[in-house]
Amino acid sequence: MNELTLQRRWRIWLVLVLAFVTVFFHRLAMGAVADNLAVDLQMSATALGNLTAMNYYAYAAMQIPVGIMVDTIGVRKISTLGMLLTGLGSILLGLATTLTTAYIARFLVGIGTSVIIVSIMKVQVQWFEPKSFSTLSGMTTFVGNIGALLATFPLTYLVIRVGWRVSFHLMGLISIVLAGMIWMIVRDKVNEEDPLGKESQSYRDAFGGVKKVITNPYTWPPFMIMFNLVGSITAITGLWGIPYMMHVYRLEKESGAWYIAFISLGVIMGAPLIGRLSDRLGGKVKPILLIATSLYTMLWVYMALSGGAPSLAVIPIIFLGIGVTMICHILAFTNVKEVNDIRYCGSATAFINVGEFIGGSFLSLAIGFWLDRGWLGRMVNGVKVYEAEQYQTVFWMIAFAGMISIISTLLMKDSVAQKEGKSAKGEAII
Repeated sequence: MNELTLQRRWRIWLVLVLAFVTVFFHRLAMGAVADNLAVDLQMSATALGNLTAMNYYAYAAMQIPVGIMVDTIGVRKISTLGMLLTGLGSILLGLATTLTTAYIARFLVGIGTSVIIVSIMKVQVQWFEPKSFSTLSGMTTFVGNIGALLATFPLTYLVIRVGWRVSFHLMGLISIVLAGMIWMIVRDKVNEEDPLGKESQSYRDAFGGVKKVITNPYTWPPFMIMFNLVGSITAITGLWGIPYMMHVYRLEKESGAWYIAFISLGVIMGAPLIGRLSDRLGGKVKPILLIATSLYTMLWVYMALSGGAPSLAVIPIIFLGIGVTMICHILAFTNVKEVNDIRYCGSATAFINVGEFIGGSFLSLAIGFWLDRGWLGRMVNGVKVYEAEQYQTVFWMIAFAGMISIISTLLMKDSVAQKEGKSAKGEAII
C-alpha cells in the first residue's frame, strides 16, 4: 500500500470507531435514566426491561441483513444510514411522552447502531493485514467502551443538570454529525486493482455465505460466548447495575453510576492488551478465553455467595475484574473469522453478534421479571426498590451464563489462520 492508502485506512477506521462510541452509549444509557423513565412514563421493572430490550431486538434482527448488506452494498452507505437512524431515534426518545413512542425510538436506535461493528470488522479485513486483526479489535473495543463509560456517571451528571430528554437530544445530534463524517471519509475500495477492493459480491453469493456460516458447527461456540458472556454483562451495565447500587447500598444515582463505571474501566484497560496478546501468541484465542470465562464466572459466584451485597470497599475491585475478563469476548470475532471463509467475514461476525443481543434482551427481561415477582412493596420517590436477596438470585443467573461460556470455549476450534496465512487467501478453515 502507498502512503496515501495507509493514511486513508486509519481515517476510515477512526471515524467508524468514533461511531462505535455512540453504539455503546445508547446500549447502556438506560441504566442512568431508569428511575427518570419509571416516573415520567410510569414504567415497572418489566417494562424497563422491555424498553432496554427493544434496542437488542432490533440489533439482533438486523445483524444477518447487515452482514449481507455490508458484503454487497458496502460499508459507506450502510454506516451513514445507520447513524442517521440512530440520531433520529435518540431525538424521538427525548420527545417521548408514551411508552409506545419510547419503544419505537429505542427500536430505531437499535436498527441504526446495528451496522457499525460489522462495518468495522469488514474494514479491518479489507484494509489491514490479517495478523493485526485481534489487535485492531482490541483497539476498537477500547475506544468504543469510552461510550460505555460515558453512559455511567457522566450521563448521570448530565441528566441531573439538564434532564434526560435534552441529554438524548444532544446524543441524537452527535450521531447525525457522525453520519455526515462517515459519508465524507469512508470508502469501500482499497484501490481499483486490489481484489479485496473490487465490487462487492452478489446477493446470491452473500445469502449462500450466510447459509455456510450458520451450518458450520464451529460458528456456534463463539455465538454462545457472545450470548452468555456479553449478554449477561450487558443486562447489568445496560440497565440493572445502577439500580442495584442504589437499592442495596442506598447510594445516590451519581455514586452508584461511579461504581458501575469500574466495569467499563476494566474493559478499557483490558481491550488493547487482550488483542495484542492473542496476536503475539500467533492468533491463539482458546487458552485466553478459557482463563477469562472461568475468572468471570468466579467473580459472579462470589457476588452471589456474599448474599448479593459484598462489602462496598471490594465492589470496585470486583467490577474492574469483571470488565477485564469480559472483554476477552472480542477474541470470539477473531475465531469466527478464522473458521469461516474470509469472503463472508461480514456475515460471520454479524451472526455471532446476534448472540450478544439475544442474550442481553433475554437476561434483561428475566432479571426484570424476577425482581417484579419478588418485590416486597418498598418504594422511594415513586420508584420500586428491590432487596439484596433478589439480586443474589440475579448473580447466580449470571454465574450460570458464565459456566455456559466456559463450556462453549472448550468446544471452540482454536485454528490459527493468521499463522498459516489462510485468511489472506480467502480459504475456509473448517
